Amino acid sequence: MPVVLLLFGVGDASKILLIFLILFFQILVLVRDSAANLRPELIQSVRSLGAGRLALFRFVYLPASLPAILTALRQSVGTAVAILYVAELFATRWGLGYYIYLNSSTLFNYPAMYAGIVAMSLMGMLLYFGVDGLDHWLCRWK
Repeated sequence: MPVVLLLFGVGDASKILLIFLILFFQILVLVRDSAANLRPELIQSVRSLGAGRLALFRFVYLPASLPAILTALRQSVGTAVAILYVAELFATRWGLGYYIYLNSSTLFNYPAMYAGIVAMSLMGMLLYFGVDGLDHWLCRWK
């Protein structure tokens, strides 16, 4: 986190990059494992029809891995909200994380602190259910 703040400064870019760096590899491993566990018959049947790498990705790997991608995103929402809170403690002077910290440790305004916690929780829930809605819309065959 200090390196990201040093290179990108205090602001939204550093928060977004920090969340991306932490979640990218978590999602990548889950999706890679899902793609590696595809049945060889699926790949061979599309290759026997003359499909190249792009067609394999478009017609086999992407549709087969889409549920795993969305599951990984859904699992990462909680981690993303937690990282956002920590990043806003150090990287900005605004945002819900800073608001919660300011009201709890400096102003001792506990009702406002709990309002910030509820707001951040609702944001996490909205993100979770948004990804869940995408899952139902994009993966209708499940």
